[in-house]
Amino acid sequence: MSQPKERRTRIPDHRHCIICGRPVPPKEELCSDECRNVYEGRLKRERRTRLLLLILYIALLGSLFFFFFLPR
Repeated sequence: MSQPKERRTRIPDHRHCIICGRPVPPKEELCSDECRNVYEGRLKRERRTRLLLLILYIALLGSLFFFFFLPR
């Protein structure tokens, strides 16, 4: 009536590569140089986008300031 319990094998401690999902050792985030290049490219694009948005935000606030607060 009762079924025998299956023996489970213990999975070694690991993480997964944040780019491709392959298992990597616990202290690492990326599995290969290819994934590292992809990750660095993404970080570079994010920084560039943030800088562009900051510049656009400052330009918008500056133009609004001149439009509303300078005497006519």
